[in-house]
Amino acid sequence: MNFLKPNLLIIFASSLMIMGTITTSTAQERMIIGKRTTQAKTQRTQTIPKKLPKKSNTLKLAHQITIGKNTDAEKARSIFNWIANTIEYDHELRLNQKLQKEIYISEANVITQALKRKKALCGGYAFLFKKLCADVGIKTEIIHGFTTQPNTYKNTKGKPEHTWNALYLNGEWHLLDITWAISHGTPNKPNWYWYQTNAAEFAKTHLPKDGKWQQINSKFTTR
Repeated sequence: MNFLKPNLLIIFASSLMIMGTITTSTAQERMIIGKRTTQAKTQRTQTIPKKLPKKSNTLKLAHQITIGKNTDAEKARSIFNWIANTIEYDHELRLNQKLQKEIYISEANVITQALKRKKALCGGYAFLFKKLCADVGIKTEIIHGFTTQPNTYKNTKGKPEHTWNALYLNGEWHLLDITWAISHGTPNKPNWYWYQTNAAEFAKTHLPKDGKWQQINSKFTTR
């Protein structure tokens, strides 16, 4: 019996470089295992709020993270920064099939577990960013696709192996990748190159599965 809900695309992958091959079990057929991150396992220093909610009360959390911020741009940046400095890359989840079955039952549960465990994979980062932004009225999208390192996309038989976000500010779409900001950064210091990255530069390493996100121009039309 498939433990995933119908039509739910669960992506959990890391980024940077391929370190080995992982096979999927029958129960994981609809999951997509991607690349590992080379970042060492480190403890991240939390910014305010210091205590995470026991349950996924993201509305309260979103307002705590963005307190004192007036514009959508300021709020989105604060949310990105909070996630990157608070939620670690989940090495355990990437390798533990039993844990995957417990967590990847719905998008909401992925978010809840990311907050509870303070760990996530790329899908968890993207889902959480979208939810926190939505809680403060900011439009975002989740993008599934492929990454390259270097110059060659991983052969996943057409199945996306990575997930990132598009952020809508001031009438324009901007691209960001929290996973790569963490893996290309240092402990407690994410690499801000991967926040609102120039679309042409972003396209050199990220290939979206959905054709509408494959445009080089960052001014996408909303739907």
